[in-house]
Amino acid sequence: MKFKDIDKEVEADYLPKIENHSYRIITNNEEVDQMIADGYDMGAYELNLRVSVDGGAIAFCHFVGKEFAHFTFFADNPRGKVIIDLLPFHVDFEHGQMISGKSLTVPKYRNLRLRNYNGYVMRQYLWSKGFTGAVYSVRVNNYPALISHAKPPEKWVISRCRYIKILWYKYFKERSMGPITINELVDRIPEKYKKKR
Repeated sequence: MKFKDIDKEVEADYLPKIENHSYRIITNNEEVDQMIADGYDMGAYELNLRVSVDGGAIAFCHFVGKEFAHFTFFADNPRGKVIIDLLPFHVDFEHGQMISGKSLTVPKYRNLRLRNYNGYVMRQYLWSKGFTGAVYSVRVNNYPALISHAKPPEKWVISRCRYIKILWYKYFKERSMGPITINELVDRIPEKYKKKR
């Protein structure tokens, strides 16, 4: 996804459907310790958060009150990329690209637009730090994720990868796709999969 027209995005278009929400950007385990000391509840996700930030990823965490509700990780370096996505697709870190992925919304907070708002906050933050775009992988049969990513801002599919792993054998091939928009890809999805979750 290229970060274009970021300055034209309006926060009100992305606000979650819940009050008393906040987000935090977490880059190391000392920040996790401080948040826990301040009363934030990470629940069962604390270990995942600690391992990921220790491995070089940065977390955008969303809270309702002080209860953990959503996280998305990104990385601006090859070390952090391994934490987020093991697929060896190309990310051009030297020219302002970063990788985003490993995202989760706690079930009781789903369908409240937390991921959309988190995406807005992430784009604003990354744009201000000089990043020009984000790369992430989505399985071609993960229809809910594809439909979710097809919403504004516009995103592009730049390659299609095939990954096969059987015991110790691994096969990976990345093939350029054009680019095409995710909307064009979603239009090819059979109607029965496009139902609202």
